[in-house]
Amino acid sequence: MKHKRTTAWILSATTALILWQAVASWIDYPQLIPSVSGLFLSVLHLFSLPSFYISLGATLLRGLAGVIVAFLLALPVGFLCGKKNFWFHYFNPLLSTLRSTPVVAFILLIILWLPTEAVAPAIALMTMFPVLCENIIKGVQSINSDYEKLAFVYQINFRTKARYIYWPSLKPFVESGCVTAFGFGWKAIIMGEVLSKPFAGIGVEMRTAQMFINVPDLIAWTFIAIVVSFMLTEAIRYLLKSKLQRTFTKGQNRKSMSHPAYAALKLSGITKRYADKLLFEKLSKEIPSGSICLVTGPSGKGKTTLLDILAGVTHSDEGSITGNEHAKAYLFQSPILLPWMTAKENILLTAPKETETSTLTELLNALEIRELSDNYPNQLSGGQNQRVALARALASNPRLLLIDEPFTGLDKELAEKIANLILKWSKAHNCTTIIALHEAPDILPIDIEIRL
Repeated sequence: MKHKRTTAWILSATTALILWQAVASWIDYPQLIPSVSGLFLSVLHLFSLPSFYISLGATLLRGLAGVIVAFLLALPVGFLCGKKNFWFHYFNPLLSTLRSTPVVAFILLIILWLPTEAVAPAIALMTMFPVLCENIIKGVQSINSDYEKLAFVYQINFRTKARYIYWPSLKPFVESGCVTAFGFGWKAIIMGEVLSKPFAGIGVEMRTAQMFINVPDLIAWTFIAIVVSFMLTEAIRYLLKSKLQRTFTKGQNRKSMSHPAYAALKLSGITKRYADKLLFEKLSKEIPSGSICLVTGPSGKGKTTLLDILAGVTHSDEGSITGNEHAKAYLFQSPILLPWMTAKENILLTAPKETETSTLTELLNALEIRELSDNYPNQLSGGQNQRVALARALASNPRLLLIDEPFTGLDKELAEKIANLILKWSKAHNCTTIIALHEAPDILPIDIEIRL
């Protein structure tokens, strides 16, 4: 793929040069349209001038300053706007104004307001900021809400969430925004230099060449501007596409907690409605600490909703719950694995910090997925992904373990193995385990049942 793209670039450049040479030969006026060889000679001549490097460096510094400041401002603003509608409506008039106002109007006003040297960076900021911001907003709005639920249940701190959940989700949008914004910003910077005439810059050299009707130099500087823009755009694209290096040799999440005797989990008068549908009403139950509880009932009766309430990701309309304040793990109906992480990385992301990879071996062997630990979710079957999610739940060392339909997609033999593993692990770790199923299976002895 990369080879094909390089070939296409070469062919495109060659075609442009052939067309240029044809037009130059037809006009036959080198002072107005130089030949390809004349153009390259003009460019080579620029490289021999000390002023060339000063002008190039000045424009690059202004461009980088604009990009960096625009990105640092757009990231928090875009994140806020993507998360909260209030901030979106608050900043939207500003973004719309910046996006729709002609660049030349900004330049003419800024020349009056700011020192000459500040004009080009200010123009870069004002042209790049709305493009970056709007792409970040789209990226934030595209983040899978299930990832937020996962981070909430496993109490993943903001720094870890930002690095391993938010940033990988935002990267495609940030890349597109940076490339587009830099294209606009680079042209605006040079235009600002042409009009404001700072001490040095590509735009200054173009303006000088135009004043002295030096067409070969004007075209040579234009060529330099295009090549530099292309190279910087590709550099930005490469940096953003480079993979985040991870060396997970231990858990990434909270520290493991001690295991004192926990109070019973008490549900008192829990009621939940969706629209006009009543799922359950005045549900009260006491679930002793360390017991196995089964929530059963037909589809649509609220089994998953009850687990969501116990996990804290949704709230009941009435009633209260006590005893669910401690570390929790949740095996959702869908695995909710991060697609840019391997199976092992998904597990260690929510595991306590002192969890070494070596301690996962027995668990992975019991779930028959040890040989799949370096595979990505898209390389695994649905049942294998669900077992990875179960390993993640158990490895997080919870005091309350919530499991929603754990045997989906598993044959009877493997379902029995996993049921025994869940029971053995729960008893060994004094963990209260609540499992939602359509009906109580023979392979799963229980201490208490909630029938919905």
